[in-house]
Amino acid sequence: MKKKKVLITDRFASESSMWLDRQEHLEIVRSDSPSVLPLEHLVSCHAMLIRSRTRIDEKLLKKARQLQLIVTATSGFDHIDLDACTKWGITVMHTPSANIESASQLTWALVLAVANRLREARPLMESGEWQRDKIIGLELSGRTYGIVGLGRIGSRVAKLAQAFGMNVLAYDPYLSDSAFEALNVQRQGFEDVLKNSDVVSFHVPKTAETERMLTRQQLSQLSRPLILVNSSRGSVIEEADLLEALQKGWIRGAGLDVFAQEPLEPGSELLKLPQVVATPHVGANTEEAFFKASQLAAQKMVSFFLDGSTSDTLPPRVPWYGATPLKAD
Repeated sequence: MKKKKVLITDRFASESSMWLDRQEHLEIVRSDSPSVLPLEHLVSCHAMLIRSRTRIDEKLLKKARQLQLIVTATSGFDHIDLDACTKWGITVMHTPSANIESASQLTWALVLAVANRLREARPLMESGEWQRDKIIGLELSGRTYGIVGLGRIGSRVAKLAQAFGMNVLAYDPYLSDSAFEALNVQRQGFEDVLKNSDVVSFHVPKTAETERMLTRQQLSQLSRPLILVNSSRGSVIEEADLLEALQKGWIRGAGLDVFAQEPLEPGSELLKLPQVVATPHVGANTEEAFFKASQLAAQKMVSFFLDGSTSDTLPPRVPWYGATPLKAD
């Protein structure tokens, strides 16, 4: 069998990388930069292993005329022009199951940090103050947790909320009633979830439907201040409206791992607010998630060239991707 040339463009677990090196039917080459790819490898590679820092567009594909396969070791895929890949007959796969635990864990880390006002507590410790009365947190047990997007990560977040003794509501127009019932989650509309929850977290992909789905229109009509967490995509929330809601006390606080423009500017007004806990898009950054994504991507690559098998192909064959929401059961 003639060897297939695989270009790895970004960080990859060393164990998975060594495993690929041992595959006799593959020739593995690596790029030092995910954004500037060596032309000599790009024009001759049959496959690419990438992460989100490598942008795939038609300009790149026109150079990679031997390319048959792209595997991104990520859950998201908005760094790939899927229409262009389809046009050029390139198979694309991703690793959506790899970061379920890590993204769910970070979501809850943000919830707890905001609920317990940890960002406000640290300066008191650093200054030598011991004024406990300045930090009054929020007990979550018995309160209501709202989820926008009850998919892989949203479902796991729901179970964690239930473990904290919270009632769980969710908005997801693409899931059947039976799916909600299996998770013991109450189905509500988007604005009802916002109005009836003490904590709301977003777990939706970046699509035309989710772009700026939370704006001043909803934030100004909340029935009580809530904790808002976004660990999905920054474009889901209109950040200027979020800033206004925080400044006016419409929401209690926010935990943000993603932003409309990344990296977020150091001088952002959001970072100046003590009730905001921000992290630099680290939802998938655990040792375990990094290894799982790397190994799954490597296995998909090997299987494709051995027997043509595919899994988790893109565009995703799911109702929310360019389709009409499911009707309730």
